[in-house]
Amino acid sequence: MKKLLVLIGLVFLVGCGSKKVDTAQLAKGNDLIAAGKFEEGITALDELAKQSPEDPALKQARIAAHLKTATYYMTDENVDRKIKYRTALKHYRVVLALDASNTEAKEAADQIIAIYNQMGRPVPTE
Repeated sequence: MKKLLVLIGLVFLVGCGSKKVDTAQLAKGNDLIAAGKFEEGITALDELAKQSPEDPALKQARIAAHLKTATYYMTDENVDRKIKYRTALKHYRVVLALDASNTEAKEAADQIIAIYNQMGRPVPTE
């Protein structure tokens, strides 16, 4: 009887485990980011997160995607200054929501906030 209860418990735990991410869709999202199609890639990864919110590989892919997107907005000279800081800050904040200990995102977000403060402008909340 004890072995049966342990077996039922294991089956229950395995059955209730988080759904693994579709690796083909994850690769597609990552490929879009690598190709510089940031919004499309992030949308694809965010859709996957709705299906597999606890998947660690997906979480890391989302962090990397938002960091790469934020870096693009901060460093690309063709990005309009009017959207540069606001958009980058938005993506750094998503990284921090996913991983509050991410020092790269924290330092960059703090730098952008300091820039807004130095310009005497309100810091975007979105």
